[in-house]
Amino acid sequence: MKHRSIYNCLIAIAALLTWNSCNNEWEDEQYEQLVSLKAPTNDNTPVTQIRLKYKGDTVTHYNLPVIVSGTTVNSKDLDVHIGIDLDTLNIYNKEHFYERKDLYFRQLTSSFYEIPDSVVRIPAGKSTALLDIQFKFKGLDLSDKWVLPLIVKDSPSYNYQSHPRKDYNNALLWITPFNDYSGDYGTTNLSIYTDKSNKPIVVSNRTAYVVDENSVFFYAGATKETREDRRFFKITAAFQAQTDSTGTVSLQTENPDLHLNVIGQPTYYITKMMDNARPTLLRRTVTINLEYEFEDPLETPGYIIKYRAKGTMSLQRNINTVIPDEEFAIEW
Repeated sequence: MKHRSIYNCLIAIAALLTWNSCNNEWEDEQYEQLVSLKAPTNDNTPVTQIRLKYKGDTVTHYNLPVIVSGTTVNSKDLDVHIGIDLDTLNIYNKEHFYERKDLYFRQLTSSFYEIPDSVVRIPAGKSTALLDIQFKFKGLDLSDKWVLPLIVKDSPSYNYQSHPRKDYNNALLWITPFNDYSGDYGTTNLSIYTDKSNKPIVVSNRTAYVVDENSVFFYAGATKETREDRRFFKITAAFQAQTDSTGTVSLQTENPDLHLNVIGQPTYYITKMMDNARPTLLRRTVTINLEYEFEDPLETPGYIIKYRAKGTMSLQRNINTVIPDEEFAIEW
C-alpha cells in the first residue's frame, strides 16, 4: 500500500512537470512570423474582386491589409516593401485563358492609381497595417478586366520574411468600379428578334459596366461577353433623372457600323422596399424599359444579321442600411 502511494505521488509529480513544460512552450514562437497580404479570393482563383465607387477625377481610397503571422506578439517595427507582381499575373492568364489574350486580365496602368508610400510599417506590438491605394477611374475602359498585381518584396536587408505561398505573399486585385446603375441585370423580360424570325432569343442576364457617374455600357442584344469583337457591340446608356425614382435613358454607340436605331424613348424607374425578414436590408431595384435595333456584320462573314431588342432589364441591389460606407453596405 505504501509503495502504491509513492508510485501515485511520482505520477502526479511527473504530470505536473509535463504540464509546466508544455505551458512554457507557448511562450516561444510556434509558427514563423511571416508577412502576407490579406486579399480574400473566391472560386479557387487567386484573383480578388474589389468593388469601388466610381468618382471620376476624385480619388477613391482602398486600404489593403498587410499582416504578420505567428503565435507571439510581433516584437519589432517591420518596414514591409510592396511591389508590382507581373510574374503571377502572367502565369495566371496563360493557365486560365491560354491563347485567348482578349480575355486576359490586364495590368492596371499607373495613370489610374497611386500608392503614396510603398513601404508599410507594422509597428512592434501590432500584427496588421494598411497599404493606402488611391484610384481614379475616369476614362477606364471596362471592356477589359483590370488587375493591380501586388507582392511583398523580399531582400536580405529587410527585417522580415514574406510568406512562401504565392496566394499569401501577393494580391491580384481585380478593380471593378460601380455606380448607381451598374451591375448584373436580369433580362428574361427582354426579347431579341432577328429580321428572319419572330421567335425571340432570351438571355438570363446582361452586365452593365461603368462609363461615368450616371452612365453604363452593355453589349447589344444577346452578344456574348466572351466574343473577341465584343467592343464592336457596346451600347452606352445615360440616365437622366426626372424625379427621385423615374427618368429617361439615352442609348448611343461609338461604332457607326452597329447602325443603332433607338425606338421610342427608353425610360427607367426605381423602387425601394425594406426586407420583411431583415428589417435593416433595403432592396433597391432599377428597371429599364427600352427598344432598339442594331446590325451584326461580323458573326457570319459576308452576311449582315439585323436584330431588334424589346422589353425590360432589371437590377436589384441589396443594401444594409446600418452600414454607412456604401462600398461595404451593398451585398454583392
